[in-house]
Amino acid sequence: MRQHATAVILGIVLLAVAGCAKKEEPRLEVKSQAKSTNAGGGKTTTTTESLQVGSTLAETTETSSDTAHGKAKSETETVIGTVTVYKPNKSIEILTGDNKKHSFDLDEKDSRLDMDPRVTVGTKVQLVQDKDSAGRRVIRISVEPNR
Repeated sequence: MRQHATAVILGIVLLAVAGCAKKEEPRLEVKSQAKSTNAGGGKTTTTTESLQVGSTLAETTETSSDTAHGKAKSETETVIGTVTVYKPNKSIEILTGDNKKHSFDLDEKDSRLDMDPRVTVGTKVQLVQDKDSAGRRVIRISVEPNR
């Protein structure tokens, strides 16, 4: 009887430990490059790198084009994660599932900010930053619905 009680207690302890074990978040890393040439001889190259861990995302897309009007380059950065630092109209820091912090200045020259007023520390957000070849930036920050 004593061995049976010990086995039951050991089984309960093992189940409790297994239930408390940290579950690994799904991780998806993608790198791609696309090149195209239009009828006029203009060439465009688009390179994308993204890392999705759980419901968070860090993605960068760069596009460069050689056209009859010259060279153009643009970059889009998208981050989905939790706000860890927020200084209104100054800066924001977002933590993603790979434990990386992504910092953004919100008051740089030649920048425009479109931000959801509900953003606070602890809020899950999506930040999209677009930069053009002239250095102008547009930053859009929205509250991300729970996934």
